[in-house]
Amino acid sequence: MAKKKEVKIAGSASASMGDRSISISEDGSLVVTNEYGNSASYEIGVHSFDALWSQLWQFVKDGQH
Repeated sequence: MAKKKEVKIAGSASASMGDRSISISEDGSLVVTNEYGNSASYEIGVHSFDALWSQLWQFVKDGQH
């Protein structure tokens, strides 16, 4: 039997460079803001965390080449 996954959010985190930022809020959403103040929010749930992690990790690997 597969173990049930849980996503735990403890606090919040953010990073910024110039006028751009990315943050994870306490309500469990990822918020990306560009230099013009436009933002996009991505709700992190149990089923979406694996896909989000995979996409972010691929972005990091692609950025190394």
